[in-house]
Amino acid sequence: MLLCLAAYTNAYALDGDASNPIALSNNEVSGKEEPKGQSRFYSFSAGPGDITVKINGATDFYSTTMRVIIRDTKSRELANIAFPAGSDDSAKTATLHLASPQNLIMQIMFSVDVGVQVNYRVVLAGNAFSQNSQLAQAPASVTSTRSIAGRQPSQFSISSDSKTSTVQIKEVASEGDESINKPVDDKWALIVGISKFQKPEVNLKYPAKDAADLRDFLVKEANFSADHVKLLIDEKATKSNVLAEIGDKWLPHSAHPNDLVLIFISTHGSPSSVDLEGLNYLVMHDTDPASLYATGLPLQDLAAAIKQRVHANRVVLIVDACHSGAANPAKGLTRIGNFDSNSLLLGTGQLIICSSEPNQVSWESKRYENGVFTHQLIQALREKGGKIPLGEAFEKLKNSVITEVLKDRGELQSPVMKMHWSGKDLILSAPPANPH
Repeated sequence: MLLCLAAYTNAYALDGDASNPIALSNNEVSGKEEPKGQSRFYSFSAGPGDITVKINGATDFYSTTMRVIIRDTKSRELANIAFPAGSDDSAKTATLHLASPQNLIMQIMFSVDVGVQVNYRVVLAGNAFSQNSQLAQAPASVTSTRSIAGRQPSQFSISSDSKTSTVQIKEVASEGDESINKPVDDKWALIVGISKFQKPEVNLKYPAKDAADLRDFLVKEANFSADHVKLLIDEKATKSNVLAEIGDKWLPHSAHPNDLVLIFISTHGSPSSVDLEGLNYLVMHDTDPASLYATGLPLQDLAAAIKQRVHANRVVLIVDACHSGAANPAKGLTRIGNFDSNSLLLGTGQLIICSSEPNQVSWESKRYENGVFTHQLIQALREKGGKIPLGEAFEKLKNSVITEVLKDRGELQSPVMKMHWSGKDLILSAPPANPH
């Protein structure tokens, strides 16, 4: 599973971690691993121009998956290359175009396949690659460009050729391309919050109220029509009901391609470590925590339903989730954000926001009857009279959550946003241009 960059500080990260990567001394990293979900982190400099990434791998028994992710120093993902290593020494290459000089972080991540051994090699090449990890600052024209959550206006699309095992990562449309900067015709929202479960021993305090408060904000302040916002709380938020609204009964028949869809879910969640196949589950009202496979909602199924069944070109997915086993009674009710925001990425025009990094607690507030994340989300979206771009709102949300939780709990909670977004920043509260 992919997790957020800053979360990879586990015991297996022997070759540097996310906050302290190893500077590359040459253009090749190789070794032999028993995959246990560990990651290796390296830093290097590149750009402007093209760099190629070549991944080789072979196993001694059955196949396994490794992944190479390249990010800039602000955790913006530029490349994400999955590589299935088998018994033969197969290879995959990727080409990444950089518009400016950058310091980059390369993460080599291994799946959880205890018992298999994989020999691997990752080679960087190209005129844009530099072994010198000390890079001068990028030109002011680049660093001062308006961005969403600090993103440069140029984004990247990834396409794969299974026959040649080659991935091309090409620069795509910028903010100036009006073909991708169309007004939002209409807006829809599915809001889910579960405080009371069929298994009362896992009940929570505020998710249902968080959901209701967000619904009220969207309708009263953010220009969502009341009949375009569907609220599912407690006993109405079953696994079948949630999937039906997303993939069958409602959104597939309502949301047009040029619309905006917001999906918000606040509930328990399970870390991938509790499932035999390493899946993350959302706990619905009727989920039996002792039988997640049969009764839980896998995040992968949720992501697939959104991608395959929702026709809107703009989708915002917000996950504020927890799992019951991580609560610390000495500190009160907690939520854990053990979700891989990268695994939820659905393509161009999609934004994923998680309440915390995968190894952090998402806290209930000591000051008001809400989770800190949802309260601060609503407050951030109110900035500038509701005309605040979502990327800027996220930065305010993130700073507010970090500040409040540190002051009240002495703990770190840092929300995470990942995106495949082309064009101008999204303003969530902007009135729809052509309501249906």
